[in-house]
Amino acid sequence: DLHAYDRRQRQMCIRDRSVYIEDVIIDNLVINFAILFVCKKVLKIETRNVFLVLGSVLGTLATLVFCFFRIDGILLLLFKLFVSVLMVLVSFNYKNLKDYLLKYFSFIFTTALMGGVCFFISFTFGKTVVVNGTVSYELGLPMGIVIFLIMIVAYVVVHFIKSVKAKNKVSEFIYDAKIKNGAREIKLKAFLDTGNTLTDNQTGKPVFILTYKNFLKLFDISLEKVLEGKISEKLENAHYLSVGSVGKNSKLLVFSVEEVEVKKEKELFKLKKPLLALSYQNLEEKLNCGMLLSSSFKEYV
Repeated sequence: DLHAYDRRQRQMCIRDRSVYIEDVIIDNLVINFAILFVCKKVLKIETRNVFLVLGSVLGTLATLVFCFFRIDGILLLLFKLFVSVLMVLVSFNYKNLKDYLLKYFSFIFTTALMGGVCFFISFTFGKTVVVNGTVSYELGLPMGIVIFLIMIVAYVVVHFIKSVKAKNKVSEFIYDAKIKNGAREIKLKAFLDTGNTLTDNQTGKPVFILTYKNFLKLFDISLEKVLEGKISEKLENAHYLSVGSVGKNSKLLVFSVEEVEVKKEKELFKLKKPLLALSYQNLEEKLNCGMLLSSSFKEYV
């Protein structure tokens, strides 16, 4: 029973206090933090992790009381409830009583779930020990270390899944593109940028954004001439387009090429004399593409 287990814990504290208290501290710090962290993520609470640490330390200090003082019955229950109230107050912010109660009962529910996890770990991977008719367990590592390792694995798995989902989401907007200009032809990846509503003020056509790396594959024009604003005769319909926001304006070199083909699975779009703007952004690293498509490019096919 639980009373026999508490008595045995206190006896172990007295008999081998230095080792056992270290285990108690590790277990409670990690498990308390895990419970508070899960609550934070599930309820999407905006709080700094340092407050979760403070709440975990508070719960751990309260647990150490059991090693030195005998608390049983209703006093033990009231003491645990009081500690849990303080842990939630320290760890999370709240707007009103209703908001606090939501976070408090979420903490209690998560604590019960974590208790089930600890029970499963201990009796699945631990060695069962019977002392005076009371079933207990022994683990090679403190429970806190086991939970900590589980948290690390869970963190890696969750972030891996998120990265895969993000990559799949980005791939939906990636097209295979081909730019033809005279005797030169390059193939590259193009990203359909729904936020790219850039249009040419002279023709009203949408403007694609092309990286300087791919620009050099089409034209033998030095960067120096481009930066100096010297428009080369090699560029057809070349001019500068003013873009920017309040307090910040810049000019993009806009020019046309012979043709741009955009392909996505069975869809094929051919644009004659489309307008491209030169960009120095590293789109290859950010979006794994060399060109940004306009959100309205299909209307001008």
